[in-house]
Amino acid sequence: MDNQAQVDAVEHLLLALLRRSKMTLQAKQVFEDAHASIMGSDGPGGPTQKTAAVDYLAHLEAQLS
Repeated sequence: MDNQAQVDAVEHLLLALLRRSKMTLQAKQVFEDAHASIMGSDGPGGPTQKTAAVDYLAHLEAQLS
């Protein structure tokens, strides 16, 4: 299995889980925590990678609206 297939599977799993959750406040907190993690020392590479990751995170959050 290639990396893209793994990423796609995890993305769909996460969105399905968040959609089933009736607690939208909790979902919002999950996205805020993910944002902080990306921007922190555990996040990917340098500023360009962090920005791209945060932008994609915002895209995922918008799919839940």
